[in-house]
Amino acid sequence: MGILVNEARKKPLLQVALDFTDLDTATNVALSVAKAGVDIIEIGTPLIKCCGLNSIRRIKSVVNANIFLADLKTVDAYDYEFQPYISNGANAVTMLGVVDDDIINDAVNLCKRLGADLVVDLIYVQNPVRRALRLAEIGVEVVSLHVGVDVQKKRGVTAKELLKEIEEISSSDVIVSVAGGIKPSEISQFIEYGAKIIVIGSAITKSPDPYKSSLEAINILNKYRT
Repeated sequence: MGILVNEARKKPLLQVALDFTDLDTATNVALSVAKAGVDIIEIGTPLIKCCGLNSIRRIKSVVNANIFLADLKTVDAYDYEFQPYISNGANAVTMLGVVDDDIINDAVNLCKRLGADLVVDLIYVQNPVRRALRLAEIGVEVVSLHVGVDVQKKRGVTAKELLKEIEEISSSDVIVSVAGGIKPSEISQFIEYGAKIIVIGSAITKSPDPYKSSLEAINILNKYRT
């Protein structure tokens, strides 16, 4: 168990996704949200693809935060992708839920050896509840219920469509992370349905004041922390 799992089992967490392509912009936003007390800084997939390892090296060198997650969305060669990011400060990494069970199991074991957590992203999985429960059987502790940006734009669908699935999965021992067009004002319903990690992207990072928007989200989360 790494720090992400350990903290999520104690209290609901706020994760802010740095889905930028410019490292300077991402770093400035990271500084603002970390100052507000955000629990998890996500090095977003676009940032990783554009800036590589420099993304986590740069941000981690100047940002004081508890947890860093590298949203790699790995589908193959997990050891080659995970090890460099974990060795450069990622406390958690992500893998897609469409990957075969035995590969995910091996990835879980690698992360444990390296002292990190694996989050399995269920984006585009047709039956996320069934898949999440199966993943739990092979050792996965955190799954992400995720409505992608393209689906949000094309169909006007957000993570609010996933409340039933959140409730079903969270009734097991699996930690549910939820992402997809969430606004700070909407956090309560996700927590009440069982989500433990709330991922917010543009509603915070592209707001006029990311610090203020992060504080709004944290103040809501604090109502559920004891």
